[in-house]
Amino acid sequence: MAGFDDFLKALKDGLKQLVTDTVQDFKQAATKDGEAFLANARTDLETWTKALAKGELSKEEFEWLLKGQKDLAEMVALKQAGLGLVRVDQFRSSLIDLVVGTAFKIFR
Repeated sequence: MAGFDDFLKALKDGLKQLVTDTVQDFKQAATKDGEAFLANARTDLETWTKALAKGELSKEEFEWLLKGQKDLAEMVALKQAGLGLVRVDQFRSSLIDLVVGTAFKIFR
């Protein structure tokens, strides 16, 4: 079974692709904000992915917990760089979707 470090590596790779696909003009700011979110949520992510891998959390429960973290993804650098609020929110939602999707690929 894959471990948390594999999950983090896959997330970082996915973040690079997400930035390229969604906010290429703000690549540096988006990468900084995405990595900050992952660092801030690391403890929770580690706990939740372990529970997911053990079958203690359903997909819906995991997704619900993660969406609760959405507001913690402040995206300060993107806002300072001048990205519109709608696009910031879209990027934030895509980042949450990336985390959920990656967790299910790795831990399910």
